[in-house]
Amino acid sequence: MDQEISPLKDDRRWISPPTLGGFVGAGAILTAVAILVGSARHVLPESVAILLFLIAVLISAACFGFWVGIASAVGALAGFNFMFFEPHFTLFIAKPEDVITLGVFLLAAAITGLISGRLREQVDAAQGRAAALEVLSRVSIELSRADAPSDVARVAVRHLNALSRGPSIALSPVEGRLRLLAAEPEDYLPEASELEAADAAFRRRRPEFASAQGWNGSRLTFYPVATGAEDAPGPVIGHARIPADRRDHGWRESAIDVILRQTGQTLQRMALAEKAEAERRRATSEEMRAALLSSLSHDLRTPLATILGSVTTLRELGETLPPAAKADLLVAIEEEAERLARYVEKLLQLTRLKAGSEIHMAWVDAGDAALAAVARARRSWPNARIEATIPPLPMVRAEVGLLEQAIFNLIENAVKYAPGVIRVAGSVERGTLVLSVTDRGRGLPDPIADWLTSDSMTRVPQVSGLGLQISKGIALALGGTLASGHRAQGGAVLEIRLPVPEEHRA
Repeated sequence: MDQEISPLKDDRRWISPPTLGGFVGAGAILTAVAILVGSARHVLPESVAILLFLIAVLISAACFGFWVGIASAVGALAGFNFMFFEPHFTLFIAKPEDVITLGVFLLAAAITGLISGRLREQVDAAQGRAAALEVLSRVSIELSRADAPSDVARVAVRHLNALSRGPSIALSPVEGRLRLLAAEPEDYLPEASELEAADAAFRRRRPEFASAQGWNGSRLTFYPVATGAEDAPGPVIGHARIPADRRDHGWRESAIDVILRQTGQTLQRMALAEKAEAERRRATSEEMRAALLSSLSHDLRTPLATILGSVTTLRELGETLPPAAKADLLVAIEEEAERLARYVEKLLQLTRLKAGSEIHMAWVDAGDAALAAVARARRSWPNARIEATIPPLPMVRAEVGLLEQAIFNLIENAVKYAPGVIRVAGSVERGTLVLSVTDRGRGLPDPIADWLTSDSMTRVPQVSGLGLQISKGIALALGGTLASGHRAQGGAVLEIRLPVPEEHRA
């Protein structure tokens, strides 16, 4: 937090206005002391009476502040003169030496009131600063946890409501008009004058202060909050006017100012994070596009060369070739054409992922997606031994077609490079759904294992196909990861790990 809380000025203790309740309380205390001293005037020593009046001044100043303490000192002087100096029960001073006595008494009473009042004001100021810091601490914590502009607005209006002791609202521009984003109390509806003031603050990008008490106009003061984005102006936040005669007016205004600044900074942080994420996706897309182009010449050259060579041979030497040779060439053309078709299909899938195409997330049964991939793989490779152990799994947010394709690619990779049984399993580990494909091959080379754990989306080292690259891209696009491991008995384990929402972890 860049903005520090402005300390309350010490002159507040001098300018804090007295209250009527303070004068009434001080008067009651002085009256009680006067009755006590007056009833015992004939037996009570004068020195004790002076102390009793000074105690009354001390209590009044400590309870009601500096100015009440001074007024109490004057009252104590009058009461002491009234009862103990001749002529009694008048305020007249007959003896000159009594003037000195009363002057010393007034000085002592004034100093007592001054010191007690200052202590009281310092206590009030310290309590105010502590309360402001506590509020700002809570605001900072709650804003750091907010993950959407609407959450930020709700946090701000809730604390502004507590500080201003009145309604507070946040309005956000939607299609050129201000709409209510959050309010505290939640059922508060702004009046026409308040909407007009909010609109003025939004258009002029400057505060619109509430009207003075007794005047027509908005009851709320509105501030425009900047998000740092020129194309996305921030909301307008309003709070009730704090009466200027409140003793805690200063620290409440300071706290409100800091809350508004923190709200703006939080919204700016969110806008910057969104821009950074968009830039990261763009950079990843560019990286993948470059990798895709570089892989085209390598992956497509072999089947194209085979097809072109076979066609050329058949056209030029077809009449001289034996039927078996012709059949072999046609089979080669068919196989390479199918291989080329698979490459093209995967390239299209990879291009979709890397271009950041919209993924249609929905609640899916990951077990059904895994079983669908297994069934598809068994049809593609009828001779392969593919076993599935899929227990009931929690629902996750994903696109079922992409998830099935990612598992299918891992099975295809195992069929190509590992003999023996291929096992597809599902489990939940610490809030993470794990779909694994295990083979009995030699395990993954270290460069491939390192590539899986990295953030790179370039071509997989030492691998000619695109299956792993596509599976990793799908896992990342679905908010998960693609991890690898080794079986103790030999073989590789490839795992697609997806987060399970808390409401589905039970």
